[in-house]
Amino acid sequence: MSRCKPIAALLLVCGLAEAAPEQVPLYREIKDWVVACDNLRGCQALSATEDYGHTPLRLELRRAAGAQAPLQLSLRYAGQTEYFPLLLDGEPLSAVADALQLAQSDDELLLSAEGAEAQALLAELRNGEQLRMAVDGEDEAVVSLRGLSAALLLMDSVQGRVDGVTALYRPGTRPASEVPVAPPAPRLRPYPGTAPLAEAESRTIAEAVMAATRSAWVEEEMNSTPEAEAFALNEHEALVLIRTWCAAYNCDFAVYRVSRQPPYAAQDMRLDPLPLDHDGLSGWVSYQPEKGELAYLYKGRGIADCGESGRWRFDGERFQLASFSLMNRCAGGNPGEWPELWRVIEP
Repeated sequence: MSRCKPIAALLLVCGLAEAAPEQVPLYREIKDWVVACDNLRGCQALSATEDYGHTPLRLELRRAAGAQAPLQLSLRYAGQTEYFPLLLDGEPLSAVADALQLAQSDDELLLSAEGAEAQALLAELRNGEQLRMAVDGEDEAVVSLRGLSAALLLMDSVQGRVDGVTALYRPGTRPASEVPVAPPAPRLRPYPGTAPLAEAESRTIAEAVMAATRSAWVEEEMNSTPEAEAFALNEHEALVLIRTWCAAYNCDFAVYRVSRQPPYAAQDMRLDPLPLDHDGLSGWVSYQPEKGELAYLYKGRGIADCGESGRWRFDGERFQLASFSLMNRCAGGNPGEWPELWRVIEP
């Protein structure tokens, strides 16, 4: 009889070890979990309830690609620093939970484990429905485990661990030597730098480009006055950022690469595309001329517990993608904790 077990959230079947590997970067929501794997096949699984319900307790699993990469498990209790007992479906966790390392900050309690200890604890958790911290008072500090098994199977599939001794979901007999190594990280070319625009030239270019392009981005009812900035890219070209319109916590921007000579003709941006067909360059857009970095941050809602962000490095000719982070499901955390889907080696 087949050992495969149907998982409704994933179109996965036995034989994944021989199937074509999952394409990365990857972002997928499975019941009450989010799985994100970067271009180096490093994966994260984060607890995030399907109904966007808020809980101060969040569980995160991380593992890099490669046979020797250890599992890292983190349990965060935001807003509190006192430790309370952990319950799995109402019963105390086994003695394995004692292996959790405890760390406290001013506003968070962090429990963590790595390697064999993390995998032993995970083996217990994946058979449950709910992990809860027995907090005094009204706070509901819970982690739903719905979808955890499917999330683990997806991580194993991305990293080539299915049916192997290093698998997180139903380990098998395939040796660790068959686990693929991580692909090489892209290496960014350095930013050569350039002399900044004089204030008068910057103002002239910004105003001219804003006037020439206004018909492309003007809104019928604008609640803010458009503003433009111009920056030198090299001796012949400039970058112009126009903040065209703002809502409560995001703004719209028009971004142009133009000639520094009248009539300041638009040039091809030569911007590396973002993963997963995302557009970017909205929410809040900025350029750091001293680093040659173009960046954006888009909030999914005002508290910034979901959204996306990206960053490019200019090499004198084109903008190279340096990082991309994404969290579509609003489930606590902050932009620094959104899964990073693109990693590089920077000069």
